[in-house]
Amino acid sequence: MTHPQPHSHIPHGRAKLLKPRLRVVHVSDIDLDHLVAAGIEGLIFDLDDTLVHALEPQADSHVLAWMVDLKARFRCYVVSNNFSPHRVAIAAEHLGLPYLARARKPSRRFFRVAMEEMGLSAEKVAIVGDQLFTDVLGGNRMGAFTILVDPLSAERKWHRKVMRSLETYMLTRGGGTPYHSSPPLNKELP
Repeated sequence: MTHPQPHSHIPHGRAKLLKPRLRVVHVSDIDLDHLVAAGIEGLIFDLDDTLVHALEPQADSHVLAWMVDLKARFRCYVVSNNFSPHRVAIAAEHLGLPYLARARKPSRRFFRVAMEEMGLSAEKVAIVGDQLFTDVLGGNRMGAFTILVDPLSAERKWHRKVMRSLETYMLTRGGGTPYHSSPPLNKELP
């Protein structure tokens, strides 16, 4: 007797919503030339554990140096789920980026606001974050180019550890997205 694969009832199209186009260890590992070749003109970043360590008020010098080259080539924005506008303001202003807090990702609302303020359509934007169920799902729902980065810090809260386990399962379930690979330049998700 054969047993069905776990979650085989999930349509292939829905599973694609949880697959990032690119996966890197750190934001500075993103190949900016590849993004230009893919037609990307702007990046929307998550803040906590993507650009700034969750326990630090500001980004480290490595991220700040990388941000100089990035901002010379792309329009950039921060869209954060953090419910402390003060924390988001301090970190984003240190980076020299416009920001939105309390975004409730994967909701598309604040992604739309950021894209409108940047003057870009979703096809010209990469959404970068450390969470599959907020950043990648929200970005894929928008039709943007999604990039998953490893979180800068280990999870401390039990419910976030559970979410990270689910994210790991979902990444491996669909064959995963290998690190440091440059995806095809076509606009369809692999």
